[in-house]
Amino acid sequence: MKHLVHLAPIRSCVLALPAVLLGCAEHAETGPPARTVAALERGLEEDSVGVSMRPPVRRAPPQFDDADSDAVRLFHDVLAPYGAWSDDARLGLVWIPARDAVGESFVPYGTHGRWTHRELAAVTESGHAPFHEWTWVSDLPWGWVTFHYGRWAYTGDRGWAWIAGRRYAGAWVDWRTPHGAGEDAVIGWGPTPPAHVWRISPGPRPTRAGVYGPLDPRDARLVPVPYAAFATPYTYARARDVFAPDLGAKLFAAAAALAVAYTTDPAGAPSPQRLGFRAEDVPAPPAMDRGLQQAWMLATPATASAIGAGPELGPPPRLRTWVAGGARYAVMR
Repeated sequence: MKHLVHLAPIRSCVLALPAVLLGCAEHAETGPPARTVAALERGLEEDSVGVSMRPPVRRAPPQFDDADSDAVRLFHDVLAPYGAWSDDARLGLVWIPARDAVGESFVPYGTHGRWTHRELAAVTESGHAPFHEWTWVSDLPWGWVTFHYGRWAYTGDRGWAWIAGRRYAGAWVDWRTPHGAGEDAVIGWGPTPPAHVWRISPGPRPTRAGVYGPLDPRDARLVPVPYAAFATPYTYARARDVFAPDLGAKLFAAAAALAVAYTTDPAGAPSPQRLGFRAEDVPAPPAMDRGLQQAWMLATPATASAIGAGPELGPPPRLRTWVAGGARYAVMR
């Protein structure tokens, strides 16, 4: 299966916001290779996707469509107790966490959680290629939704807002990596801007009294509208602190971040070794974390049936178990 990672061109700049400095950046099905019967009989590698010789009833999609309005309906009731859904003039339908729960200094992928990492071997046309997956482990009861699905955007006075999406990722972030390794090396990261926003069509209508009724997107017709995002607010910290359990306390404040942002460059997800970490010092995503289990469960296509190895599915992008379907139908996420 092709495993493509798209890196949009990024142009750096600087944007100061309260509590931390946030830089900014500009962004502008096929199955896995066929395997012979003899190879299948010899057995599959431990991290391979298993197959059976009968195709599924429906072919599982390689990944969910991020512009599927079911994302709003799926997550609406999950998030409602922890914040408010509203219609933002610029960002459309968004969810904003309650400020008394996250605090004034809340930053997505910066506070109320920690980073973990694992290296995968993604299957490409030319063979296997390393793929660095950074996974955010949130301390918040709703974090399993908002840090693995959808996008975050900064609204200004109202703080950070979340735009619903259906496609899974360990973390939807863009990176700025240090020029070189060392004790004083600085790394930056920030939420990937949304590719679309949700508009309610035909839009809220006033009642007879001339006021707008309550917004209920579950009953509305939602239309994804392309969003020409141009800025990614970045958070900065010492590279040596990126895996710290108390990362939120180690983020640079605005003035300090302004002084070091120039020592980083826009780049893809870095390897921990590039940042000076030994393999044994890199924390892996905790497999039994309840939030990650919930996020991983929803990342698995409903048409993929796990058989032969028990009911548990491993974390994306692989199903580390036998999957219903022949070699041409094997599912790889």
